Amino acid sequence: MDALILCGGYAKRLEPLSLFIPKALLPVNGRPLLDNIVDDLLSCQEVERIIISTNAKFADQFKYYIEGKRRVGSAKKIDLIVEPTVSNEQKFGSIGAIHFAINREKIASDLLIVFGDNYFDFGVKPLIDSVKSNGSAAIALFEASSRDDAKRFGVVELKGSRIVGFEEKPEEPKTLLLSTGIYLFPKSSIGMFDSYIMEKNNPDAMGNFVKWYIGRGDAEGIVCKGRWIDIGNLETYRQLFEQLGTGEPKP
Repeated sequence: MDALILCGGYAKRLEPLSLFIPKALLPVNGRPLLDNIVDDLLSCQEVERIIISTNAKFADQFKYYIEGKRRVGSAKKIDLIVEPTVSNEQKFGSIGAIHFAINREKIASDLLIVFGDNYFDFGVKPLIDSVKSNGSAAIALFEASSRDDAKRFGVVELKGSRIVGFEEKPEEPKTLLLSTGIYLFPKSSIGMFDSYIMEKNNPDAMGNFVKWYIGRGDAEGIVCKGRWIDIGNLETYRQLFEQLGTGEPKP
């Protein structure tokens, strides 16, 4: 299994911090945010390789980060791929970045995808166990505390554990189940990213791909308990510091 961490965005809503530091390397409790994801992946024996995807503007910072992980004896191979972009206007978008990585790295195994601006403490193992059990794609979900909170995210509908609906930032959310930006696709479905791009669909928000995918293949929703926060702006970055201080697992 390969794990792909997406760190290619420019985080305009986190400026001025993100003008100099990529969002995934912002400090959280004295460590880069990315450490939370990488350390979890390193603990999973099924993950054979970790691939970090970033842009040309921040490539050197991620090279330094990876060198540091290797110096302390990382048990897994960590690779870096660099998208040839230097500004928000040039970015590939989430699905474009995944498609680029699949082709550049010739990925043909099960693929775990994690957005690099996620902070979570429930781990990716439940998704791995789900795909091992039934062979369908799996998406980590988190229950919002209110419908107002749900309006800011991709909202998922389930029938049993199967995903049957997806809406990006709906005005009237049908459920409180949020897509967390953590996905696992079996190797049999990797070619669907190529199909999606070849059909000239929107290469940006991952929710577009999820909505397209569930019309063509099965995907399980894994509702996770614990703490999850998407660091989208300065307010949510501040909120993360507060939550780590109080221990309250709120989105």
